[in-house]
Amino acid sequence: MTDLPTRPRSGDGSGRPSARNRPQFNVRRNADVRRVVPWSPFAYVAWQLRRCVRDLLVTADLGPAPTVLDYGADDAPYRRHLPRRTSYLAADLAGNPRADVEIRADGTLPVADDTVDLVLSTQVLEHVEDPALYLSECTRVLRPGGSLVLTTHGIMHLHRDPEDYWRWTCDGLEKVVADAGLEVRRSVGVLGLVPAGLQLVQVGVARRMPRFALAPLFLVFQTLIAATDLGYDEGGRRDFGLVVGVMATKPGAAR
Repeated sequence: MTDLPTRPRSGDGSGRPSARNRPQFNVRRNADVRRVVPWSPFAYVAWQLRRCVRDLLVTADLGPAPTVLDYGADDAPYRRHLPRRTSYLAADLAGNPRADVEIRADGTLPVADDTVDLVLSTQVLEHVEDPALYLSECTRVLRPGGSLVLTTHGIMHLHRDPEDYWRWTCDGLEKVVADAGLEVRRSVGVLGLVPAGLQLVQVGVARRMPRFALAPLFLVFQTLIAATDLGYDEGGRRDFGLVVGVMATKPGAAR
């Protein structure tokens, strides 16, 4: 989960960031909602997010050998859910040794138009300075009939990596994806309203607790979150999700 800035904050006056200020890959040091780690503050959320991404990938109907671009890949936490014969491209900022494609300083991709069957974007959009540009790049590189699977923050607490700019309702996320020229086929959410609220309460309580007490605290809260989430159907999670996501396709002939 990395920041994908679209304009330099400072530079040499040429419109290009100086080498000193060029955006760099940010190594995660805090708990990451994309990783299922027992005793962590996001244990249940991460498990549900993995299920959500897997379901959206199934909806995308990729075929046996797709070309997939992971836009803001970090260490590719969801690569295992792609078909075995996938041609996989990890795109990230300079400094990520796992990246196959280095995102330019302006946020664009050195990838040709209409060459990708799927763009995968998980917990990245909230860190992007210009979401419209990011989504336009997703549309540009997709083949007609290609798919976008994207998840991002709903009512999540502030989560800098290194910055955290945006939050979306399911309706708002559908709109910005549609504005980029894609057709939304499915939208989903992770956690209903009460469990999402408990997740936020956990963050507030944890900030006042000594370090040795955090693991038991997380176990108690994640258990409560899992139990209360059982009372919500897909619509309840979609409308009040801590995380929201979509699967959308680029208009045109099927692959």
